[in-house]
Amino acid sequence: MLGKQGRFRSLPTSEERTLSMALFAPKCDRCGNRTRNKEDDKPVCETCVEEMTLLVNASKEESRPCPRDGTNMAKEIAHMLVIDRCPDCGGVWLDGGELERLREGVQMEAIMATTRGLTSPLI
Repeated sequence: MLGKQGRFRSLPTSEERTLSMALFAPKCDRCGNRTRNKEDDKPVCETCVEEMTLLVNASKEESRPCPRDGTNMAKEIAHMLVIDRCPDCGGVWLDGGELERLREGVQMEAIMATTRGLTSPLI
């Protein structure tokens, strides 16, 4: 790469890339750590992905039949919540309190998007 004075400068070192990530990478929606990993198009660190996967796998609940068509629903992660989704009709089952947490999460995402829009340079 050419520097300001026309001289070649070296590529960033791994330390410089790490520092850049620590300063500018998006924060994990679940724990706040900086990460470049994304799940469901949201920044989520690898540790949180593993924890959420363990939560899904270790869930003591048996799969529920879909209230609409009777198919066993599968557990999956959506907006940092473990939900039950019917693979056939796409219906979703939320446990107690999850609708409120989902609503709060969506509101927080909207606030963060608005804040980013207000602080981003105009193009």
